[in-house]
Amino acid sequence: MLYDGNCRICSSQARTVAAYNDDGLIEVLDMNTPEARARFPQVTPAMAQREMHLVAPDGTLYRGAEAVRETLLRLPSLRGLGELMRLPGAMILARPLYDWVARNRYILGGRVEPCEDGTCER
Repeated sequence: MLYDGNCRICSSQARTVAAYNDDGLIEVLDMNTPEARARFPQVTPAMAQREMHLVAPDGTLYRGAEAVRETLLRLPSLRGLGELMRLPGAMILARPLYDWVARNRYILGGRVEPCEDGTCER
């Protein structure tokens, strides 16, 4: 799971995933690190700034609300929430809600450090 470590909301969600990741099924990486960029070149910095990404073991790339759903489905204690996102119509609501929060994440939650790269202006 690749997340924006400069975003307080994103970092909080990454800590939540890590807390429920008892079986070590999901590796949580800050997309801003050289390690994440080197290991997952298919996720460009511009893509990663727009939304969370999950790269499955088979290489399937999930983005945004789909990445949230797939992450939840892979965590046994949170699987029920992922199943709710599989219900008919759930993603019709989840996608625009996720997109809105992602676009406004620095306004809603703030940044971990000062904004020097211009990303918090989005």
